[in-house]
Amino acid sequence: MPSFVPFKILTPCPLLGYGYDVEQFWHTIENDRPAAIIVDAGSTDPGPYMLGSGKTVVSRASYVTDLTPILEASAKHGTKVLIGSAGGAGTSAQVDFVVDVVRQIAQAGGHRFTVATIKFAARRDDLLAHLVAGKIAPCASAPPLKEADVVDAVDIVAQMGAEPFLAALADPAVDVIVAGRSYDPAPFAAFSMHHGVQASPAWHAGKIVECGGQCATPKGRSMLATMHQDGFVLTPTNPAERCTPLSVAAHTMYEKTRPDQLPGPGGVLHLAKTVYETQPDGRSLLVRGSVFVPSPTYQIKLEGAALVGYRSCFIGGIRDPILIGQIDNFLEHTVRGKTRAGFPSLDTDGGPRLIFHVYGRNAVMGPLEPLAGARGSDPYEVGVLGEVVAATQDEADAIANLARICTLHNAYPGQMATAGNLASPLTPLEQSLGPVFRFSVYHLMDVDDPTTYFRIDKLVVGDDRSNDHSGRRSNGHVLPVPAAQTPTAKPDLLQPRQRNLNKPGLTIADVASVVRSKNAGPFEITLDVIFDDLALYAHVRDSEVLTRDRIRGLYRLARDDDIVALQFFGPALGWKCTYKRPTSQPQGSVGERDTFGAQLHAPLLSIPVPPIPGAE
Repeated sequence: MPSFVPFKILTPCPLLGYGYDVEQFWHTIENDRPAAIIVDAGSTDPGPYMLGSGKTVVSRASYVTDLTPILEASAKHGTKVLIGSAGGAGTSAQVDFVVDVVRQIAQAGGHRFTVATIKFAARRDDLLAHLVAGKIAPCASAPPLKEADVVDAVDIVAQMGAEPFLAALADPAVDVIVAGRSYDPAPFAAFSMHHGVQASPAWHAGKIVECGGQCATPKGRSMLATMHQDGFVLTPTNPAERCTPLSVAAHTMYEKTRPDQLPGPGGVLHLAKTVYETQPDGRSLLVRGSVFVPSPTYQIKLEGAALVGYRSCFIGGIRDPILIGQIDNFLEHTVRGKTRAGFPSLDTDGGPRLIFHVYGRNAVMGPLEPLAGARGSDPYEVGVLGEVVAATQDEADAIANLARICTLHNAYPGQMATAGNLASPLTPLEQSLGPVFRFSVYHLMDVDDPTTYFRIDKLVVGDDRSNDHSGRRSNGHVLPVPAAQTPTAKPDLLQPRQRNLNKPGLTIADVASVVRSKNAGPFEITLDVIFDDLALYAHVRDSEVLTRDRIRGLYRLARDDDIVALQFFGPALGWKCTYKRPTSQPQGSVGERDTFGAQLHAPLLSIPVPPIPGAE
């Protein structure tokens, strides 16, 4: 049996189409010669729209821009290319779309690639049979699945694990794999295990590297992973960035329900015993000690989107302090009442809906806003977004039109500005936004074989005259490749934070280095507080200021079980709390206030912290 030889994997960007530094890319390709370029291309983060509509997460032009250097590197060096969750949602149509982009680039560049596609191929009857047999359960905080959810979904995909990728990699002739919806680390783990890496580091590397350079400090775009049998080394491609034990451990907390156990297809990755070791170059980090524990039953996650209706909206600003002082009453009674007079079915059960978002007055957090009603004065300016969802686009447009007119022209007590109530920045004055969807399926399905419902097909794309697999494949001419150069370093952003720990009234904002919020799937929001100093971390932990009761009160959570996880995590010097979204309001639904959950951290900033003994 041949001895193991370490190899490298390059991830150019956190999501295909988001862009990366091409100079650094070629420098890495020519100097490090990665065995594979692997990139994730999808997520549920933007909500259910991509899955329901079939639209891609970025434009075709963005895919062409990102994939052209990647495929040129593959053509020159025989580097394998693996793409997961093609197109954003990973539907079969989106896989075909990305393959067509690969074909376009291959033909333009004179390349020839053998492409393997992996698509979810289960029929609705297969899913219904599993449901009846009790083999489908909610994922995270999703509600139980109903037969109608399966039948009515516009499209359903399933997150594949490593096994379908391993099956595709078994054919050495395959140059490019374009896969449908994938567990984000799956292509990384599969390629690593295919080449002899143990499952535990393979999965852990995938979980980190699928986000590109986001685990570096300062946060970057691209990451190089050197894979060993029992661990891996992370090296940012940008020389101004580095991976530290804290930055990598803290990334484990990012958008996860809990940071120490990461479930996925086939098992759970346990990180309690993970060791992080800075390497001699000061920029690279060796990671080892994680443990992947296989699950007794193999599960794949189903994701489905149902059509809710069609949406139209209007937007404007209000600067008049007389109207701002009574804005809630004006919109909820005057405008809504006048609009309902024209459309009596408005706000009835199953009828069209009119929703107002008043920016400057609780638009982001809505009923969870802890400062609602506590302000000493009204803002001097607010923005109003009117959102209408109805059974047809024409009905949504008509209601939005009337609601905007009522907002613009209806009278209110004390009115002095009789020419109009709304500053309108856009024309047309109402915008038809098209279909709107909700996550109707977000569930785990038991399977006997993790490859059963994933079909692998192979095709050849590009120039038929080119068939040289010994090196660069071309049609006889050499395409220009940028010369390898030392990447241009970004300014050093790693300046220590200046703090005044002696001031009275210390808060979390004074002592933490990172305070953030993020969606953790469609049904949960997760909150992170991270410190860059062990003493400050220990002080906050021991002060018991980040308790369940405080978070429940601060975020107006009705039940104790609304909090899914709350814990301190020593390796990252961090604290995490994950709470449930209302099950009737999954991510991206009608009335959504913060699709990515990125602005729900603010109430944490003002939590008081006791004085720090001996602080200077």
